[in-house]
Amino acid sequence: MVTGPQTPGLDPLTWLPNRVLFEARLVSAVRDVQRRRGSLALLLIDLDRMELVNASLGHDFGDRILHQAAARMARALGPAAMLARLESDDFAAFIEVPDHAAAMKHAALLLEACGEPYVVECLAAIVTVSIGIALHPRDADDPATLFARAERSLNKAKIRGRARSYPGAAT
Repeated sequence: MVTGPQTPGLDPLTWLPNRVLFEARLVSAVRDVQRRRGSLALLLIDLDRMELVNASLGHDFGDRILHQAAARMARALGPAAMLARLESDDFAAFIEVPDHAAAMKHAALLLEACGEPYVVECLAAIVTVSIGIALHPRDADDPATLFARAERSLNKAKIRGRARSYPGAAT
């Protein structure tokens, strides 16, 4: 098993912020963009079919894919984004964006980065991601509603065939 530092607020597998830290930072970020009348995109990211990977290749293999996926997402989004592992194979990110098109561009970068095969000990697996997107203030004014709208968009992305993003509740 790949593990990182045992630091409060960090996920020990991916070394990313955990759900508690992410939600606290999201609240602060929403407050900041409201004050500046800016826009923020919340992206909920689910690794598709990880349960199949874990069942067929083992949890250690799956953990190593999660670790690689986290690194790919962080590189694709860059330092301006806040990326976290919420639980299991669920990740989230928020980033300030000027508009909906910019949010979709970030989602496209994630889809591309995570779509390449993952190699662990000479075995390769293709694990795609599905992404739900919600924008503040377009889709919601508060963090809880923003999160709910992004979850709804994520579910729509999965229904439409996985390995895709869904642009948000308002579209």
